[in-house]
Amino acid sequence: MSQWNKITSAVTVLLLATAAHPLFSQSTPLDPTVSAALDEGKKFEQRHQLTSALDSYRKALKLTKGKCADCLQAISNLQLAMELPKDAASSAAAWAVQAAAPADKANAEYLQAYALLLQSRQKPKPNDPLLLQADEVLKRAAADNPANPNIHMLDGRILATLKKDAEAKEEFTACAANSQATSADCLRAKNFANDVSLARGELAPGFSITKADGSAVTLDSLAGKVVLIDFCATWCPACVKDLDYIQSIAEEFDKDHFVLLGISSDGDEAKWKRYLADNRMLGLQVRDGNHSVSDTFHVSGIPTYVVLDVNGMVQMRATGAEGDLRAKVRSLLAKPAVQTASSH
Repeated sequence: MSQWNKITSAVTVLLLATAAHPLFSQSTPLDPTVSAALDEGKKFEQRHQLTSALDSYRKALKLTKGKCADCLQAISNLQLAMELPKDAASSAAAWAVQAAAPADKANAEYLQAYALLLQSRQKPKPNDPLLLQADEVLKRAAADNPANPNIHMLDGRILATLKKDAEAKEEFTACAANSQATSADCLRAKNFANDVSLARGELAPGFSITKADGSAVTLDSLAGKVVLIDFCATWCPACVKDLDYIQSIAEEFDKDHFVLLGISSDGDEAKWKRYLADNRMLGLQVRDGNHSVSDTFHVSGIPTYVVLDVNGMVQMRATGAEGDLRAKVRSLLAKPAVQTASSH
């Protein structure tokens, strides 16, 4: 997995969590031609025609002579999706200048900091100027919207990467104390505040996928447990070969502290359900027919296995049974106790 993808995964969940406002929320009414261009861009984006979408958003911005916060918001978000962080940082900075409401300004600054973080494609080092700039931008975001805990979480992780542990601890403590923080983020923030080194790794990307019974599985719903994610398919010979091994891991460990999450890329739901029943599959089993979760995790081949610790940090990633998954799970479960979902 490239450093680019690791950084993207680490912050995507936080970026999505800040999107508390509609995509097009400019306080002053837009000219109909501008609105039409924005709507056209949104339709292109929904069809994953990103270059055409960007052209439409830029057309809308040009029609306003560069004075359109909604246009800049759409452009900066799309540039991130297209892996153009330098452009996104510039667009987000312009959006922050034009944003009317403090909360919108804070979201723009958050996105700018995120884009600056993505620009450090190499392994971040202490005193990295891009990370130092991201920290400064996030400080402004926190002043603009003190109620957003995700700003503190991201800044804490940046400061941890910069080895500014005392400052990082302050940010994590602020996140944990914020009433708007989700229970999972509060849990992570408390653990990171207790041991800042835990925050220096790769945070798994946020995701939501539906089980056969209609209930959702999310990253936050797994907080406090060690997780083995198995990206697989019924038609994959290597996946079938590994089945007994993976299922034996699910059998071994206490379900209160460990969960196996099987994510199948099967397109045929009926065949997938028969396979689950025939093999009496343990763990949480979900079907990712449109590959949205596997794409989020940048899975390029199956089987791919990802092991998460209780904070949702990626501790191991393997294609095929090339690593000792059982040993990694055992070692994570044997670590000194930290805050868990049940103790929160």
